[in-house]
Amino acid sequence: MERRRAAIRELYAETVSVFEPGAEATGHDGVYHTVDAILSNAPPSFVFGTFGPAVGHHGIGRMRWHFGPSDGQPVVTGLDVVEIVNGKITKLYVFLDPPAA
Repeated sequence: MERRRAAIRELYAETVSVFEPGAEATGHDGVYHTVDAILSNAPPSFVFGTFGPAVGHHGIGRMRWHFGPSDGQPVVTGLDVVEIVNGKITKLYVFLDPPAA
């Protein structure tokens, strides 16, 4: 858990705001609790992965991601959009893809 907190401090500004569908969080503790809630409710075999590299310019970046069992199809996919100031993420917007029909 301390490793996760250290990574959050390295990547995110102290005043970061996180916006997810139906939820918001602020600060390092908010990011930590958001990540913890996702991972603690998922099966142990679930992992996050990306569809290609993150890209960005002019202080804005985006990354397409997937989440699901390490040896199977993703259960959910989405897109994160971030604002970066002085090398730290200050805002994170999480977009979930609609379920496949």
